[in-house]
Amino acid sequence: MEFIINKECFNKAITDVSHAVSIKTHIPILSGIKIVANSDCLTLLGGNSDIVIEKNIPLTIDGVMKLEVFKKGTVVLSAKYLSEIVKKSPDVIHVKMNENQSVTIQSNEIVTNLNGLHSGEYPNLPQVEEAGYFNIPSVELLEIIKQTVFAVSKSGVRPALTGVNLSIKDNKLSCVATNSHRLALRELPLESKVNGSFTVPSKCLNELTKLINNEAGIIHIFITKSYIVFKANTISLYSRLIEGNYPNVSGLLPQDLKTIITMDTNALLKGEYPTLLL
Repeated sequence: MEFIINKECFNKAITDVSHAVSIKTHIPILSGIKIVANSDCLTLLGGNSDIVIEKNIPLTIDGVMKLEVFKKGTVVLSAKYLSEIVKKSPDVIHVKMNENQSVTIQSNEIVTNLNGLHSGEYPNLPQVEEAGYFNIPSVELLEIIKQTVFAVSKSGVRPALTGVNLSIKDNKLSCVATNSHRLALRELPLESKVNGSFTVPSKCLNELTKLINNEAGIIHIFITKSYIVFKANTISLYSRLIEGNYPNVSGLLPQDLKTIITMDTNALLKGEYPTLLL
């Protein structure tokens, strides 16, 4: 494996995938970042037992050359040491894998050698080729997450309540979160052949908002029996689903409302409304 890469692109990709890396883990391979050099892109993977983040760096971005691959290959390097080396690199970075999984990282006159781990020991990604999927604009997905994830339970006594429940039925997506004291619900029309109910860990969704905050376009969401996968243009997040049935919250929402008050959102948030006498 051998390639030359723009420092900023490499550093950004390492930072993104490092969010999922477990520094303190009993499985040494999971403390590293898997690097895969292909002829048309560089792929970085970081993960733990619950989530995996995958980042692709193409050869060019906006018509500017960012990556040049001389030899294909794969290796796993310590996330901690790789991040420190790349951050301190002054210019473009030349990475070359030697014998016995040793990797040389050079930037101008600075040369560093890192011992890598065998990539064959790194866990395989879940297969999603035949999984059910649906698409949603990134702006709408971010809005839905922010409007619901704050209401999840912080206690692990009832694991299902630590996630946001996504329910798809009759071309409608319903997202609900509750900690038994408060409840947040958001519904959205959605064209989808997928039907079912899935509970996504709040940690996964919080990481997702950071990763796709600047991503424009469509997010492809794949769902299997145990995993959910969010795919954007250059980044993907794989997460385990929370097992067990989510409580039926439909009965908690009153259907017959005696009083309806319509208020300006911004004024309400600023507390500018006078006291209402009912």
